[in-house]
Parts: sequence; structure tokens; C-alpha cells
Amino acid sequence: MGKWNWQHSDWPNFTWDRQQIQARLPSVYHKQGYVAGLVNSLNGTGTLITKALTENIVASFAIEGEHLDATVISDEVERGFGRSSSCDDAKSVGILEGNAAALISNVFDKSSQDLILHRLGMWQRCMFERTYSPAQIGQPARWRTEDIKVVSGGIGDRKIHFEAPDASRVEIEMEAFLNWFVSSRQNTEIDSVSRAALAHLWFVTVHPFEDGNGRSARAVVDLAMFQTDENAVLYPMAPYILADRETYYRVLEQTQSSGLDITEWMVWFFKTLEHALDGAITRLNWSVEANSLVTMQPYNRLLTQQVRILVLLYDDADQNVISASQYAAINNVSKATATRHLTDLVNKGYLCVCEGRGRSTKYRLSGK
Repeated sequence: MGKWNWQHSDWPNFTWDRQQIQARLPSVYHKQGYVAGLVNSLNGTGTLITKALTENIVASFAIEGEHLDATVISDEVERGFGRSSSCDDAKSVGILEGNAAALISNVFDKSSQDLILHRLGMWQRCMFERTYSPAQIGQPARWRTEDIKVVSGGIGDRKIHFEAPDASRVEIEMEAFLNWFVSSRQNTEIDSVSRAALAHLWFVTVHPFEDGNGRSARAVVDLAMFQTDENAVLYPMAPYILADRETYYRVLEQTQSSGLDITEWMVWFFKTLEHALDGAITRLNWSVEANSLVTMQPYNRLLTQQVRILVLLYDDADQNVISASQYAAINNVSKATATRHLTDLVNKGYLCVCEGRGRSTKYRLSGK
């Protein structure tokens, strides 16, 4: 078997096809600009940010096979986003969801410091600790003390998928990484997206923790993107990584065992980021349209309750159809009023009847 990337004499001097990657930048920059324009046309993005943060951390944990309650996280993010956070803030919740909300809120906290040992330590505690004390706040990250190999198969067909640097090297490796992360922020020789992609690969290769390295690496990516574009909070990559997790792991494994040329990883990263940007643009476009629904001419204006339902149907994959009873419960109106509102939406072309008749009638978005 060949060397792992960290075993090469030039480590960590990664290389990639700069021309190929530079050719992808205009599309990414265009979409980032489009997101910025849509954000500027909205009165506020608080609800969208809460949803994006929730989806981000839920997906990042799910990639590792850990499933969180999105409703609890959303409530905690909404309560705490915009202020300085620590995992001690999750004390009242007392469950992993509270910690996860504190973690993702800290990643996108403009008042926090750059990536330092103490900030990594906060993320680490939020992922794993279940007890709290004042002494824990502000503690630096704790590096792993054991060597790590990722293997599969039994005797005779054992395969090593990845081997991290020796535990004795972690401290010096992370010192080099953190110094680079801070200095590269002002380095004009590397674009912001390539910097984020490189940070993810470098961090997960060193594998500095006993557990939680993937989640931490994705948080590092979020921070790197946020440092150059505050709208990055609205286009998290984790949900799109989760949707194609097999490719994510395959590309990571191949890149870590194929030398220091990481072009394949860079291409995958840019493609996935564009998927995330496309998703954000779709959601923001709908929010702009939803805002306009309440400012139309009187004869075509929609009620706030109707707009709420349209946004719900468009934005929630689990709520793709709705009945009069559900409409009534969500908007706290009578069933007769709900039926009248839904019929109006059908007449105006926003909804269509998709199944049932009478009390069992269900509605969905037209064209969906």
C-alpha cells in the first residue's frame, strides 16, 4: 500500500489544478452575489437563518449516524442566536440538542474570536459532554492520545481505509494548521472557497480528536466561509453532503491515499457548494415572492394566514399537502374559514386539489 498524504515529505504542501478550480470560481461568486441580492430585498432573514442553522447541525450529526430532534434545536437556536453562546447556555435543556444549537450558533457568531484552541474546545465539549461547571468554560481542546486507523473486513480481507498521524504528532500538526487558518484569511494567493475546502481536508486528515472530527471539520468549513461571506449561514453544505454521503467518504478516502494532489477533492467541494447555493437561492426566491403576496393589489392580495401556508408547503418536505383541518389548526381559525381560504388559493392558482373530496380534500402547490 502507498503512503498516506501526511507521510509525504512535502506534507502539508497540498497542490491542485489551479486552472481547473479557478474556472469554477465565477459561477460560485455569481451565486453568492445572487444570494446577497435576494437577502437585501427581504425585510429580514431571521426565520431563514434559524432554519438553515438547524438543518446544518442536524445534517452534520446525521452524517455520523447521530439523529437529533430538529424542533428542539430550532427552538434553542431561535432563543439564543445573535448573542454570545457557550455549551453552558444549553444547561436548561440538558440534552444533546441544546449543545448542538450552542455549537452551530457559536460557529456563526460574529463576536467570537478566530479559530483558536479554546473555541475548538467549546465545540468539542458541546458534542460530547453532558455535565457542566464554570471550570469547563474557556478550556482548550483536548487532543487524542491514541493512534487511529479506520478499518473494515475480518481476518484475511481486512482493509485500512484511513490512518491518521501518530497521536504524538497531533499537537504540532494542529499548531501548524491553526496558524495557517488564521494567516490564510488575508492570503490573496488562495481564494476563500479553496481555503475552506483545504481546511476541511487538512483538519480531518490530522484527526485531532478521539471522536467528532468530521463534525468539527464541517464546522471549520462553515467558519471559513462565514469569515468572507456572512450570508454563508444561509447555504450550509452539510445537508448536501448527507444526501450524497457515500461520495463524500469515497473522495475523502481516495484523496488521503493518493499523494498531495487534491484536485479531485477540490472539484467535489466546489460542486457540493454550488448545490448548497442553488438550494439557498430557491428558498430565498420563494421568500421574496411570499413577501410580495401580501403587498399585491387588493383584488389579488393574500391573507397572512394564506401566505404562511404557502411558505410551509414550499419549504417543508414533510408538509407537501394540507387539509382544511390542518390549515385551521396551524392558523387558529375555524374549519369553515380554512376551507374558504384554501378555495381562494385554488381559484388564484396557488394551490390545486390533489386528492379526496369534501372533508377529506387535500391541497398541494400548483405545479409541484
